Amino acid sequence: MKLLRRSVRLTRLVLHVLNGLVLTLLVAGVWRMSADAPFYQRMVSGWLRKTGQILGVRVRVIGEPVGQMALMVSNHISWLDIALLGGAANVRFLSKQEVRHWPIIGWLAEKSGTLFITRGKAGAAAAASATILQALQAGRVVLLFPEGTTTTGNDVRTFHARLLAPAFEANVPVQPVALRYPGADGLTHPLVPYVDQQSLWDNLKSLLDEPDIQAEIHFLPLLQTTGVDRKTLAAACEQQVRALVKRPA
Repeated sequence: MKLLRRSVRLTRLVLHVLNGLVLTLLVAGVWRMSADAPFYQRMVSGWLRKTGQILGVRVRVIGEPVGQMALMVSNHISWLDIALLGGAANVRFLSKQEVRHWPIIGWLAEKSGTLFITRGKAGAAAAASATILQALQAGRVVLLFPEGTTTTGNDVRTFHARLLAPAFEANVPVQPVALRYPGADGLTHPLVPYVDQQSLWDNLKSLLDEPDIQAEIHFLPLLQTTGVDRKTLAAACEQQVRALVKRPA
């Protein structure tokens, strides 16, 4: 049964990726449509939402995502977060530059409007802030993971305050987002976290085999950037997300 489930899901996923490639070639390549176009945004969001459905993830959304000109900050557990969050809200993601060079996925990410940053080099932080600021000033919603890495999902790491700087410069609100994948014991489903030295294929293979994965996306109330400093706001976002992530089963 497990082998059959994996085979069916993998086949559907491969066809889904190929479909995404064809659609993107048409819309972005032939028709030259901008990633900011409403039709393009709906197409990307629908494609990401379908990705989660193919993997059998049952998503419960609590709250409403902000519509425009805001910075979203979420805890980060898996590569799957991007499919679920992008399927539930019209956002631009912030990703490391290396993803841009991944076969197929990197190209799709670039054409969908993902913002890429280079980490670990002189001036990288300033360049990242400028990239985010430009998107915010254009009226977009940018979602980033201020922990800076994936975790097991059972707690929240420090939210780095410097990443919130563009929201202050653009004078836009910040929306905390809490993401959970509850398992049978109330803790994070053990197969979901993409951590340590696990390969992407090994993680994907586990998800393809699993009959029941649940996810919760909590879009929390907006927090304003006026009258507060970055560290205080980052700590407030972190505390609100942690309160949901660590709630009892």
